[in-house]
Amino acid sequence: MEKQKTVRRLLASSMVISLLGFFDAIYLLYSDLVGVIFCPLEGGILQCGKVQEWISSKPLVLHPSLWGTLYFFAVIALLFLSVNQKNPYWLGFFLPLAGLVGLGFSIFLTFIEIFVITYFCEFCLFSALCTLAIFVLIIISKKMEQGSILANLDFWNMFKKVE
Repeated sequence: MEKQKTVRRLLASSMVISLLGFFDAIYLLYSDLVGVIFCPLEGGILQCGKVQEWISSKPLVLHPSLWGTLYFFAVIALLFLSVNQKNPYWLGFFLPLAGLVGLGFSIFLTFIEIFVITYFCEFCLFSALCTLAIFVLIIISKKMEQGSILANLDFWNMFKKVE
């Protein structure tokens, strides 16, 4: 019983972090659409405007802030389903997969900031930290609830009705 409470708390913490990341991504999307970004820590290697300008000039299919907004929304939905449904595959398969994809994309963008742009955006770094925290909390939750991080990875069995 105590283990289940802890898992619910971890998932609730993930939900709060996802909401923070969602609002951060919404702000980045808005600032990209308007063309102006306000960075309270602007200076030195923290140059949000230069990062946004570089990213906006590249032919990505969608701007990373739109991907971030969609990612955090999807994680919020999956967390909600994981907490309110009895199907172990929300936590067992979809949440870790979403966390891994988000973490990979954040690492990719952070490497671009480090090695290509050589400037950082504090909002982008906050988003990357949110993504990392979400991934870690999801993996810990899965390990606690299902006993292994490799449990419930069989994709086709998730369509079976769980009682």
